[in-house]
Amino acid sequence: MIQPLRFPFACTTRFLLALTLQACLVFSGCFRDPNLRKLAFVQEGDKYVAQGKFREALLTYGRVIQIDPRFAAAHYKLAKCHLKLANWTPAFQELQRAIGLEPQNWPAHLDLGQLYLAGGRAADARSEAKLVLQGNPGNPGAQILLSDSDVQLGNLSTALREASDAVSLAPQDATSYVNLAGVQQRLGLFPEAEANLIKAKNLSPASLVPLMALGTLYQSHKRWQDAEAQFHSAIAIAPKNAAPRAALAALYIAEDRQDLAEKLLFETKTQLAGDPAAYTMLGAYYLSEGDSQHALVEFASLAKDHPDDLPVQRSYAELLIFTHRIEEAAKVTEEILRKAPEDPAALILRGQVLLQREKSDEALAVLQQAAKAAPANPAAHYQLGMANAAKGNTNEAEKEWSVAIELHPNFVEAWVAFGASATQRGDWKELEKAGAQLKKIAPRNPEGFLFAAAAHANQGDAAGAVADLNELIRTIPDNPLGYTKLAQLRASQQRWSEAQDFYREALNRAPEFLEAIQGTIDVDLRNGKPAEARQFIEKQIERNPSSASLYLLKAETDLQDKRAADAEVSLLHCVELDPRNVAGLVLLGQVDQELGKPLDASANYQRALALKPDDAGLQIRLGTVLEAQGQWEMAQKAYQRALTIRPDDAVAANNLAYLLLEHDGNVNVALTLAQTARRGLPKAANSADTLGWAYFRNGAYSLAAQQLEEAVKSAPSNATYHYHLAMICQRLNDAQRAHSELQKSIHLDPNSPLAEKASRALGGLSGPS
Repeated sequence: MIQPLRFPFACTTRFLLALTLQACLVFSGCFRDPNLRKLAFVQEGDKYVAQGKFREALLTYGRVIQIDPRFAAAHYKLAKCHLKLANWTPAFQELQRAIGLEPQNWPAHLDLGQLYLAGGRAADARSEAKLVLQGNPGNPGAQILLSDSDVQLGNLSTALREASDAVSLAPQDATSYVNLAGVQQRLGLFPEAEANLIKAKNLSPASLVPLMALGTLYQSHKRWQDAEAQFHSAIAIAPKNAAPRAALAALYIAEDRQDLAEKLLFETKTQLAGDPAAYTMLGAYYLSEGDSQHALVEFASLAKDHPDDLPVQRSYAELLIFTHRIEEAAKVTEEILRKAPEDPAALILRGQVLLQREKSDEALAVLQQAAKAAPANPAAHYQLGMANAAKGNTNEAEKEWSVAIELHPNFVEAWVAFGASATQRGDWKELEKAGAQLKKIAPRNPEGFLFAAAAHANQGDAAGAVADLNELIRTIPDNPLGYTKLAQLRASQQRWSEAQDFYREALNRAPEFLEAIQGTIDVDLRNGKPAEARQFIEKQIERNPSSASLYLLKAETDLQDKRAADAEVSLLHCVELDPRNVAGLVLLGQVDQELGKPLDASANYQRALALKPDDAGLQIRLGTVLEAQGQWEMAQKAYQRALTIRPDDAVAANNLAYLLLEHDGNVNVALTLAQTARRGLPKAANSADTLGWAYFRNGAYSLAAQQLEEAVKSAPSNATYHYHLAMICQRLNDAQRAHSELQKSIHLDPNSPLAEKASRALGGLSGPS
């Protein structure tokens, strides 16, 4: 019997130790080899991708980039993950990096081209397609991209030829037939399109794409049952895919069967509870229906159920901002940023929150950070433009909106902002351009027609303006805006009867449309019919007695008819119905001042300031009424707060300077403020008086005289200005002029305290002479 070999214990230990050391050396060598580490992480990332775990794959591929920032394949894999997660901006950036490192990565070029196409940059997409075809002439994907680009550019005949070439390149590929059918459908070749989609369906019976395209084709021809059958087939093939369910819901909405659409989307949310594309569809449906309240409830529920789903959290924050629930939006946004501190989308939300809070300086800084972090994100540039506009930086605002439009040519909000800015500047050519573009990209948005009409009207083309507004009425016949703007145009031409007819048409479509109600009243008032105007607004209030806006409008009507007491009653109703109505509170303060109720006026201004503390104009109003009450110290604080908000405000500077001069304040500060006021109010008599009095108090009598001469010339009936000029003439040893000015001051207001001062001064002059 052969005995097994036996090793002494010490020998065995040494042998095992040697093996262990050898293994350690091998593995540590592997661990130190960056190429092997890269490959290990790539393999790990690929496993995550195969499992659909794209966020985990992002982290893993990111570690590859840390090891080797120039590893092109890893950048491309990162881009593909971002595309799967709909992170368009980082996907765009990673594709550009991948192509920069590996220029002949044709799949990356195609993906970049598709991103360009989705962003409305068809010319760039076409360039990518041509580049791929130069290096890889038989690439059907590039041929399809070329065709799609020409479709978006409006070159349909060229696109049809290119789509046919794609079929020739890949006659067994269903995708090429689907693409060809799409072009044929745009050209009105519906039988040919249907035939190609059926061919695609037969070539790839397990594919969703031909079924979905065929369903869409049938839907466009209102072949509802045929379309529904295709979408049901698609759901049967891919029961866990949200897309066919979304298409079926859209079909139900087109058929005006909203109950079925809502039921289907609720079932989708329940049955595909783990798919973000599925569980957000119900909320998206509410948004598409304009039902912001149901959408808000839905996204609040989703945000609670999916706390780590950042797109859901962002959507919830956006809805909160849209519905003016700013404090809640701020909390959600800060929680997103706690989890993802450098998330550009969340930074944009923070900037929007700050803008809503009227903290434009902070908003500007945050949005600059967002635009720097995501320079290819059009929303970042759009919101940065809004922050610049809030700061009064019009040029900077328009630059940012231009960048947003360049990145996303169909960015409706950016075009609207650009048009509004052009309107403020009176640049009618730019406004006409914005209107034309909006009519093209958003034909159901009235802004395009309104911009075009305003541009034509202000260039003397009234017929063009009428044509634009009639086009708006034809496009959106139930919208009151077209009729209202036509009414305003006729009113500007003093064609009163036509104006009233158009206002009536607007109110037939929207009985509570405030602009048309206001226009109707305006026509009556301008035609000397205040009784009719009051009767009309009273009928509107009878119809809708809970409308604070109508009471505000009634008050404005009362004031135009010089009925301040009636206006006060209307405004009290307004602010009772809506205690947060700042415009109502401010007007009530003005009426109280007119009625000689300074305490009530200051109380209402303070209520308004509690709602809008950063309003410099309100601070000035409060200061004025406090000053009239003799509460000069409180008035001084109000003017100081106004200047903190708006440092160059001429009225606040003038009033504060005068208070300092009258109450032994710092005369040097008063002079600086008075100079600021005069720059801002170069033709106002009171700014000349304040600056002259400031020069007087600083011993610059000749300069003081120049300003007071201007003041009395502009306002010869102001007793104070004559008194001040007299005091200056006295210092300049012009006793005769001083005597004359004092007499004028006394004559203009003989019973005032100022007259007593002037009389004493006059006595002082008479004594020595």
